[in-house]
Amino acid sequence: MNKARGCFITILIIFILVVFVFLFVYLMDSDADGNGKDILILGIDEREGRNDFKGRTDTIIIYHISSWGKKDSLISIPRDTRVQLEGYGWNKINAAYVYGGEEMIKQEIYELTGIEIDRVMIINFNGFKRIIDILGGIEIVVEEPLHDELSGADFDPGTYTMSGEQALSFARCRATARADIDRIDRQQYLLNEIIRQKFNFSMITKMPQIIKVLSSETRSDFTIWDFCSTGFVLLFSSKDINRIMIPTKSAMIDDVSYQIADEDEVKEFLSGYLK
Repeated sequence: MNKARGCFITILIIFILVVFVFLFVYLMDSDADGNGKDILILGIDEREGRNDFKGRTDTIIIYHISSWGKKDSLISIPRDTRVQLEGYGWNKINAAYVYGGEEMIKQEIYELTGIEIDRVMIINFNGFKRIIDILGGIEIVVEEPLHDELSGADFDPGTYTMSGEQALSFARCRATARADIDRIDRQQYLLNEIIRQKFNFSMITKMPQIIKVLSSETRSDFTIWDFCSTGFVLLFSSKDINRIMIPTKSAMIDDVSYQIADEDEVKEFLSGYLK
């Protein structure tokens, strides 16, 4: 009995120490300049069987980890946002990754929003599907009919436990009134639900499978400490996350559909969230 009690106390002490280490890493990492930490999540339109991480960015989301005690934010940038790419002229922001990789899209995001990206995570379609399946699916509420051959979405209103394939089709569907804007809303909702439903201690047993997928289906500049500190935040946060999109206006220019953003307006809009 005493031996068992001693073993339990030892494990408890180790756990507490690990939590404090992660807390220290997180506080040092996010509060160094008082502005939190910004992780750029790029979803690449890359078909199954390819892992070269080339193609336009289908999803552009910044996960802003705020300073301790404040709400984190998911900040989306419409892929059709019009920007002037150095050496390539006016284009959509999702072309920046094609022409100049992570550095060009990070620079465009900085000029547009004032956000300096700390880390980048790039994931392809197959990686997204595999992670959802490893997590056992995700419960999603569909609020309006989604029937779209292009994305594969085929949902009537209701609650679904979606597989990876279904979740991807839900996130990619544009067959609604606001097209890409509605899709951004669904992408943020889906990502928020993954964090809310799945980031708990039961996830620890699935980490070997998740790490295997991350190593083959994603590309990032994360260090081991980045994974630890970000995992700590997701595990212990309230999961109450702001979901926002930069302000834009639709416009047709030279027969091309764009979203037009004013840099000053965008920075002013974001100022209340970037703390």
